[in-house]
Order: sequence, then structure tokens, then C-alpha cells
Amino acid sequence: MKTTRRCFLKISGGLALAVPFIRIRSTHAQAPDPGAGEPPELRTPELQPIPYAFGRAFRKDLIIREQPTTQAPIVRRLRANEVIPLLGEVIGLGPTTYNPFWYLTRDGYVHSANVQPCNNVLNKPLSEVDERGLWAEITVPFTELRARADPQSGVRSLLYYGCVFRILQLAEDRDGKAWYGIADGNGGKTVLGFVRAEHLRPLGPEDFAPLSPDVPLDKKRIEVNLKNQTATAYEYDQPVFTARVATGGKYRTPEGVVDFFTIPGEHRIFRKIPGTRMTGGTPGYDYYDLPGVGWASFFTSSGIAFHGVYWHNDYGRPRSHGCVNMLPDQAHWVFRWTTPAYPHTERSSLRTKREAGSLVKVF
Repeated sequence: MKTTRRCFLKISGGLALAVPFIRIRSTHAQAPDPGAGEPPELRTPELQPIPYAFGRAFRKDLIIREQPTTQAPIVRRLRANEVIPLLGEVIGLGPTTYNPFWYLTRDGYVHSANVQPCNNVLNKPLSEVDERGLWAEITVPFTELRARADPQSGVRSLLYYGCVFRILQLAEDRDGKAWYGIADGNGGKTVLGFVRAEHLRPLGPEDFAPLSPDVPLDKKRIEVNLKNQTATAYEYDQPVFTARVATGGKYRTPEGVVDFFTIPGEHRIFRKIPGTRMTGGTPGYDYYDLPGVGWASFFTSSGIAFHGVYWHNDYGRPRSHGCVNMLPDQAHWVFRWTTPAYPHTERSSLRTKREAGSLVKVF
């Protein structure tokens, strides 16, 4: 679906803005003021529509309850990677005040923090893939990365909704079904493995077309509020987009607890890549290895970026290794709205002089 800047989404993160705000398209109900504390009792929840039909459980034993509160009776527990229909979103009670959002399912309510909102869209395979390859995003809750274009070959890993990779090869299995050989977005030609072609949507020029290209560079900026955990984009000092985010938090390392805070100050976006593998930390402590991280817009030389997330849905508190975590659709919006513009034919990361990039204020 093609979305314009004005009809895109606004995730209001439960925080009152200091200026009037035109709501763009909300995928979250308005949360209570975090300074007001938790409501004393659960009122009849108002169901809000969301642009996602399904949810994927990040872990096992995730609880579905009769009502959107941690005190409600348990209906059942989800398996890891179980996919369930989502009927909408409500504000409930607990388990946290910064993230009071619950999803309504057919069986009851599940807290949003450990559920990835997603869709399940199958795509028509390409008839050919040229040697340059092309970018593509996963449009199903999860898919299997296999060693060969064969449903009987070994599964190397699972890949999730919103991940972005490069398609390098097109192959068929013995039943005539199409598979793509994919690679991380580093410009290399090493195929990680093969996935069913219908699970990937090839990205075209419209997915990279700049948003609000007529607005001068000095009239655009993004502000990241570390206290409120929000990111807000401005044009001519008027907000046009805002999202609840998760910025840098504290992690246990061999050297003790380290604060990977998002660096305050004024920065410029100087490097972009639609999909990349992010690794770091120490095994046994804070190690991470995340393939296909989508829509990364870097604004510090230490590697801090806006990017999409598929491993948590717990926005509103610091919990990253410094980056600004967002929903994949939101990160895609930031990628297109900010400078430098990224040509759809580019194969790896794009760099520009810092003074030519969009302004990011972190405070």
C-alpha cells in the first residue's frame, strides 16, 4: 500500500505534546499521562483499530487474559512464534505504566510488549533477477531460511516480518515453486540461504521516493525526547509525524553494567541502508546478532541509527544498545523523509557529507 506523508501513521506515545498536533494515522490509542500514575481501576476499554491483522509471540508462555489487566484470569498461553489474529488495541492496566497497550485476540487480551504486530501477505514471484539484485522485505509473520531452494533442506534460521534483504538469485524447487537466494545488505554477493519467493516483496522506486522533497533541508528536523521516549519530525516547526520509541538503555557486560545511552546533542543523518545485519555485545551478557534490520538511518559515527525492530514491541523505555528502535513502518517513513535520499538501485550503504543530512536533535 502506498502511503503519503499526511496519511501515514502517528503513534502517540502516551505523552502530551506541547503544541497542537494533527493526528496522521494512529496505530496506538492515546496512552495516559505517565506522570499521572496507573488508573485505579479498569474502565471499559475503547477498542482502537490497528493496521496489522496478526501478532507473533516473541517467546513461549505469553499469557492471554480475559481482560486487559494482569489481574484478570488466564485464558491460555502462547507458544514461541505462534501467530494469532489481532482484532484491535486497547489501553489496560499493567504490567507497566509506560506501555499500557494490549491487543484484543479471539481468545482474550495479550499485552503488546512481546507480540510483533504483522500482516500475512503473499507476493507474486519475479520472473527474473538481474546480477545487481534488488531489495525486498518480508511480508509474512516469519519464514524459513533454508540451505537450498528445497523445502526438505536444512533450516538455517527463521526470518521475520519487516526484515529487509537483497535478492541475489531466483531458483525453483522440483515442484516448480520459486525461491530467492538472499544476502545481507552489505553490497556483497554471498547468499545466506533461500526463502520462498512469495514471502518477500521486491521493493521498487516508490518505496524509496523521498517524502516532502519540496521542504528545504533547514526546515526539517527530527527530535528524539529521551525522557518521553518519542521521536517527532517537524516541517517548518510543525510536527508531521511522531512515534513511541526505545532508545539506548543499560546492559550487564563483563565490565559491569554499562549505559548504552543515545548520545544527546545535534546530529546529522549521514548514512543509510535499507537492510543490514547488526551485531554486538558479549556472548553470555548482552550479545546480539540481528539479520535484516530494516531502514537504518545513521546519525552518529558510533553507529546510532533509527531503524525498524522485529525482536520486541516494548516502546516507551530505554532498552536498545544506543539506536532509536521503531516499528518497521515508522523507520521506513523516517528513511524516506530524511536526507540523503536513497536511490532504489543502490546495493549497499549510502553516505553523504554530514552537513547535507537531515538534522536530528536528541535531548
